[in-house]
Amino acid sequence: MNKILNTVLAICTVTVGGQALAAENWTTRLPGVTEGLSSGALPPAGLYFVNETLYTPTHLYSPGSKDTAVRLDAFVDVPIIEWAPGLKVLGADYAVLLAQPFTNITTTTGGTISNGNNIGSGFGWYDTLVVPGVLSWSLPNDFHVATQLGLWLPDGSKDTRMAVKNSNRYWAVEPGVGVSWLHDGWSANLLLTYDVNFEKSADNPTLKDYRSGDQFIAEYSVTKTIGKWTFGVGGYALQQVEKDEATAFNGVKSKVANSEASKYALGPIVGYNFGPVIVQAYYHENLKTENYVGGNEFWTRVLVPF
Repeated sequence: MNKILNTVLAICTVTVGGQALAAENWTTRLPGVTEGLSSGALPPAGLYFVNETLYTPTHLYSPGSKDTAVRLDAFVDVPIIEWAPGLKVLGADYAVLLAQPFTNITTTTGGTISNGNNIGSGFGWYDTLVVPGVLSWSLPNDFHVATQLGLWLPDGSKDTRMAVKNSNRYWAVEPGVGVSWLHDGWSANLLLTYDVNFEKSADNPTLKDYRSGDQFIAEYSVTKTIGKWTFGVGGYALQQVEKDEATAFNGVKSKVANSEASKYALGPIVGYNFGPVIVQAYYHENLKTENYVGGNEFWTRVLVPF
């Protein structure tokens, strides 16, 4: 079961991100969702259910990591179904997954922000993530390498009263590469993902279309399992590699200033194997955030193999 815990979420690059407010809404995914799990190996053949939760009281940070007056509390629940059919493709283990995150956003300050909508609060569902293919190869000396390709569907809820929406509602393609070293209870992992975001109709009523800039995310962790307990440390780095792009109603495109989100976080991990159910919890200390909403993060994870 510990091996399953360390592998089943290797490809669960799900849940939401956090650019928000500086330009148009959330980054495609929130980093840290795979922290403490194997990034390069897949679980044994079977069907798995995973549920992750995240609570984070956030602040909006402007250029130079300056704290602003905008405050948001975010709660995220992410149900995930993963199926590993036991097939080999190109000599690699194969799996697929489906994730449907839900979000609840509560503001702690009133007023309006740059897109002209009331800040507001509310519950909704985030865009669906479909990962039709993950390939994982086992290498010598207990190394594992995996490649994956995710597709974000623009089907999330939309509340026009809220400046900070519960979803992005744009298409995005998310390739990723994971590497793991699994040996004698040790698990060292690195996951690299890149989100290619497509244009959508703008939430801002003064604009015609909007495209969030592509984002690069690195997640890493080192854990040690002793008996039923697992302990470790992990973190992430997020960097938006290009500015957002806004299209006016006259067709003129322009780059959006101060829209390149970046964030870095680090924290401890602890887990326990109850037998049929495995539980993990981990914490992120916000090290640096810029053009992004950021705050300390409290995660839980439950894994149930069918």
